[in-house]
Amino acid sequence: MTPIPFSPAAGARFLSNGHLRVLVSAAGTGATDLGEHALTRWQGDPVEDGDGYFIYLRDLDSGEFWSVGAQPCTAAGARYGFGSDDGGAWLTCRHLGIEARLDIVVAPESDVELRTLTLRNTGTRTRRIEVTSYLEVVLNKREAEAAHPAFSKLFVQTESVPASGAVLARRRPRGAGEECIWLVHAASGGEEAGIETDRKRFIGRGRSLAAPAALATSEPLSGTAGNVLDPSFSLRRNVTLAPDANAVIAFTLGAAGNRDAALALLASAPSPELAARTAGERRAALLTALALDTEQAAYAEALAAAILYGESALRAPGDARVSGDAVPDELGLPKERVLCVVHAIGARDPHAQALLDAARYWEALALPLHLVLVGAAADWPGLQGPVTLLDPMQVLSADLERISAQARMVVKGELPDFAPRASILRPPRPPQRKHAQDDAEPAPLQFFNGDGGFSSDGKEYVIRLAWDGATGLSRPPLPWTNVIANEQVGVLVSETGAGTTWSRNSREHRLTPWFNDPVRDPHGEALYLRDEDDGSWWSPMPGPAPAAAGYEAVHGFGYTTFRHASYGFEQECTVFVPRHDPLKIVRIRLRNTDARSRTLSLFSFQQLVLGATADSARHICTTWDAGVLLATNRMAGPFADGVTFAALVAPPASASFHSADRAAFIGPQGTTARPAALGEARLDGRTGPGLDPCAAFQARLTIAAGEQVEFAVLLGETTSSEDAQALVRRYRSGAAVDQALLEVRQFWLDTVGAIEIATPVPAIDLMVNGWLAYQNLSCRIWGRSAFYQSGGAFGYRDQLQDASALIYTLPEMTRKQICLHAAHQFVEGDVLHWWHPAPLEKGMRTRFSDDLLWLPYITAFYLKSTGDWSVLDEVEGFLSAPQLEDGEDEVFLQPQATGVSADVYEHCCRALDRSLTKGAHGLPLMGTGDWNDGMSRVGREGRGESVWMGFFLFRIISDFLPACEKRGDSARIDAYSAYRDHLAGALNGDGWDGAWYRRAFYDNGAVMGSSQSDECQIDALAQAWAVISGAAPEERAQMALDAMEERLVADHDGLIRLLTPPFVHTVQDPGYIKGYVAGVRENGGQYTHAACWAVRAVAEAGRNERAAQLLEMLSPISHTLTPEAVARYQVEPYVIAADIYGAEPHVGRGGWTWYTGSAGWAYRVALESVLGFTLVGGAAIRIKPVVPAAWPRFSIRYRLPDGATSYHIEVINDAIGDGALVVAASLDGQEAPIEGGAAMIPMKADGAAHRVVIVLRAA
Repeated sequence: MTPIPFSPAAGARFLSNGHLRVLVSAAGTGATDLGEHALTRWQGDPVEDGDGYFIYLRDLDSGEFWSVGAQPCTAAGARYGFGSDDGGAWLTCRHLGIEARLDIVVAPESDVELRTLTLRNTGTRTRRIEVTSYLEVVLNKREAEAAHPAFSKLFVQTESVPASGAVLARRRPRGAGEECIWLVHAASGGEEAGIETDRKRFIGRGRSLAAPAALATSEPLSGTAGNVLDPSFSLRRNVTLAPDANAVIAFTLGAAGNRDAALALLASAPSPELAARTAGERRAALLTALALDTEQAAYAEALAAAILYGESALRAPGDARVSGDAVPDELGLPKERVLCVVHAIGARDPHAQALLDAARYWEALALPLHLVLVGAAADWPGLQGPVTLLDPMQVLSADLERISAQARMVVKGELPDFAPRASILRPPRPPQRKHAQDDAEPAPLQFFNGDGGFSSDGKEYVIRLAWDGATGLSRPPLPWTNVIANEQVGVLVSETGAGTTWSRNSREHRLTPWFNDPVRDPHGEALYLRDEDDGSWWSPMPGPAPAAAGYEAVHGFGYTTFRHASYGFEQECTVFVPRHDPLKIVRIRLRNTDARSRTLSLFSFQQLVLGATADSARHICTTWDAGVLLATNRMAGPFADGVTFAALVAPPASASFHSADRAAFIGPQGTTARPAALGEARLDGRTGPGLDPCAAFQARLTIAAGEQVEFAVLLGETTSSEDAQALVRRYRSGAAVDQALLEVRQFWLDTVGAIEIATPVPAIDLMVNGWLAYQNLSCRIWGRSAFYQSGGAFGYRDQLQDASALIYTLPEMTRKQICLHAAHQFVEGDVLHWWHPAPLEKGMRTRFSDDLLWLPYITAFYLKSTGDWSVLDEVEGFLSAPQLEDGEDEVFLQPQATGVSADVYEHCCRALDRSLTKGAHGLPLMGTGDWNDGMSRVGREGRGESVWMGFFLFRIISDFLPACEKRGDSARIDAYSAYRDHLAGALNGDGWDGAWYRRAFYDNGAVMGSSQSDECQIDALAQAWAVISGAAPEERAQMALDAMEERLVADHDGLIRLLTPPFVHTVQDPGYIKGYVAGVRENGGQYTHAACWAVRAVAEAGRNERAAQLLEMLSPISHTLTPEAVARYQVEPYVIAADIYGAEPHVGRGGWTWYTGSAGWAYRVALESVLGFTLVGGAAIRIKPVVPAAWPRFSIRYRLPDGATSYHIEVINDAIGDGALVVAASLDGQEAPIEGGAAMIPMKADGAAHRVVIVLRAA
């Protein structure tokens, strides 16, 4: 038999009633599912195996705590057991004089899981024991939750039901027909001692389930329920046990289709004894019907668990993974089930028959497994159950190879065998040494808030993580990250050193995993140092295993540096991506501050995935070649040509070792915080197919007293092993690493420093002078990924807007982006909503009404700014794909080239031509969204209208008509002008509500954004664009802004809400926006993208004082000035957030950061709308500020894209109140022209440094 060494699947049981099924392992881990939906979180990681529904015990007198199962909190000296019978399974634990038994059973007649905990005090004194349950709520399909956990969680609400001793959770539906599941969890017995449904509060930031905050302190559970953002369930009961006394606590977990039915489960659920007896009878009857004995059934369950865990020993050999092509549909294999392949050796092959029997059993257990039997059709007639027979004489061998490559299990001959479950042995970590703290006063930081602050020049953000003997290393409330990228590869790194690395596509082709877990911030990449004299080990970065001393994390433009001193070493690690090469480098510098030589080992660990999720790792094959670890994934589809390479560059005197076996490095049920490899003398050197892959290195070196040594960890991807080796050879030189870092820093300083401003508001200056531009280019345009969202794709509207912010510094990139988007337009004029670039070239065709219009809008802005009319002559092709069917909202597809091309002018016009629609109120049709994707059903039936789209089109037509006039396109000039005139009437007719502008009209004619609306009575988007478009008469424009100020701007919260009230109970169906909990993202929070437009509108309306105030309010610095403010806002102070939550209990909390179009717009609004800086035709700088009277002066230094010419602009403000005009302007001492109250400064790239002085006075 194929031996499977340690496996969490060994002895695992599935308890099922045919609907509800529970996986429970011998360690107490597992999952609960209802049909296709996961009720609890389970990642199926066969190495760490840390997910499940757990019960913790805590001694209330000593404070010591442990778990009933070996996971997640193994107690030293505890004795754990696991057993099962037909009726259920049980865990046992004996520790500190307490015997615990947890019986687990699934009720046969209802979707209820019953867990009964029996405690006995075997000691001689009375004990007070606290019992706490814990599970993470999902209520989604596993694959959907795994793809984007943070997004999935935003739709879940929890509720406390004290009368029932229960908590509830439900997923707010995104769609009208979406299935709703309510999850209920209740406890009885003992004394009720609290509930918790907020995962962050239970675990604690940066902690783990091995030592959660809820158990590590004596604080009670917080009782939090409602819109918790990251849901979990915990119920707490206290018991007092006299010597030899017993106590029973009963936990119930159930699922139903509505709230009442979920609560009714608590009353109707059978007793645990009855449920176990009935379940046992049913299982026995089932096994009899299937002709299986209990041993065969147990093996089938363990095998199913191993398949779902993805055990590497079950997979096809590496040489069988020859193609990433999809399995042909005509073979009839189900796409939603896990495939298992068995090759039959003749008729009545006993191993094949055993798996056929197992498959029928799996079907009865409702497991998502499907067996593919490869054998002669004549030998296997009349197969039943989840089985497909493929005759090798009738199916192409290449197709059989594809099936085997995609299967989780391939059997040829003997069946897999499970080795006995070994005890978990984790390397004991030597006691932490106490390290002397540096008494020197740290360098002062700008806007230091207790966690971090800006460097003196504002180009770095410095995070100080202090060590506390009681609580460990301090951390910000949420990960404070950096996104470092070039055009080919990128890195996400948090303040602890955790993060991910990608190549070519940040979603579809990650080299290391993206975890999307802001609570734990796990490490898929890590560094360790080990003292070879005494075995002490720690991380030179703040995670995953910090030393007992403080750390400093410094995020800069294009790099992050960590500094730390402990164990007699000064340690510095710098993470960066070279400017042009496809790799990530971590440079490590160590200096021995002891008076004696020291021998250390440096360990580097990188978990490899080479795909979108960790499941991709099962196809990876690793090899060792001349000091470089190479990894390939032949099942990576269009990325299968990739050769991932990893290497550790160490001083020549080092002894070096490696391993590609994650299971060996981490150890069974281990973690990166305590990997098994740190307890071994050297890494094992394993490579090859069939491993749980990683790139792990060890370099052992003796470092003399006072000596400094340097290492470099390299991770990247090429398309050949020769290119990989060449890159590694280049960077084996420390000088090459240092030079690459120098080039990166200089590139970013030159790029983001091309414009620098100095105003009386440093919170604005710091963001404009680098951070917004860096966020826009590194994250939005190149990386297209961040901690909370990892898209990888180009959004049609998104990156066009982002590229517009490059107009001042990298205009050639703006031009390139315009052409790229023109090439992703269908011949009918509509466009791909988003697409993955080459080599995928797949995207989403939708009915969104605004996407296509951003092409003429941004093109017009480019023309106006640069005067580069030649862009209109660039020729790009059109795409072709099947049009959407009736009732079809969107399709993910691979479009084809049509062979039809046109210039950019024609592409822009086709977008406009398609958009000149009119509904019943004369307004443009909304389709399934109009910038606000969440309003997906306002106009789904084709009748809904968008007021905002009317304003948007009005502005686009006004801006684009000069292009039509230059082309002499009289027909379009007439059509566009007539439509614009029509819009002016419609917008100020049915679009006007009496005190502000409405937002939209539903398909049924109901109005959105009206005083008569029950929810969403006013939307900022419509009010802002009424002004920006120029379509609103002056009086109405001012009224609209007044209403926005009154209803949507909250100075005390620092918010400009998108709309109010949020969608919660309305009878109208606006779309999936209503699925978000109130106040989150577009549903009543600040959506910063739109908030930028609100500031732009206020500035364009001449409200000088208010525009600057609101701009300062948008700065993340304004939300993080004090420790209290940081605790509220939580996210990074140096990059802008896509959203800020707008409803209790999360008012003022930052949402998703980094990956947001608001970075580019905040940059533009600050420069253009408030400081009044724009370019005119590439020939002049126009300055018309809208600044407060309290600003005596400000300056702008602009370096032209030629890199040599600069303009230093000094603006002197003598104005009082709103409405300032330029009254004097000079260029190099000579008078400069003034037009319409704006200075017009002639501009040319002559390599000189020019000085401009401008004077403002009241209008």
